[in-house]
Amino acid sequence: MSGSRTKVDDALSNLASRLKLESLKLNEKNETYLLFDQKFHVTCVFDETKDEFVLTSFVGELERNSPDAYKKLLGDNFFWAGTAGSRLFLDPGAEDSPDTIIIKEIVPIAMFDEERLYERMEDFVNAVEYWTTEYPKLKQGGGKIQSTGGSSPVAGSSSSPISDFGMISA
Repeated sequence: MSGSRTKVDDALSNLASRLKLESLKLNEKNETYLLFDQKFHVTCVFDETKDEFVLTSFVGELERNSPDAYKKLLGDNFFWAGTAGSRLFLDPGAEDSPDTIIIKEIVPIAMFDEERLYERMEDFVNAVEYWTTEYPKLKQGGGKIQSTGGSSPVAGSSSSPISDFGMISA
């Protein structure tokens, strides 16, 4: 077993313990899955070829040709101001279907340990929660963006406790 794989296994065991889960292990594809608050799905992947641990979550769908919505996504993505260090991606669907909004965080294994995974997971789930509620406010079809009521709560969110959103089940 590689040193990187051992780091990931140890960090996942620690995370499981802190979240009061029986266990949390990578499957044969180097993936594991978490569900927070019965609504926020997080896929965790250890990419051995790049020596990275990747967190990914589906946020929502956005109609095509929504330039103001795209501006909002790009603006909050800029320097990770509205994503707590993660990145927003648009995955284009078929020509007649909406784009999929995905949030992703890449943690290099060189910067990875038990505490780092816990902190990054906390910030990541805060960002997923924010964007899951924020994307419906984006006016679909190219109109103006609806007011979001202020700045993003995920910027600098590592001070908010995980227990605020019930990270319990996997």
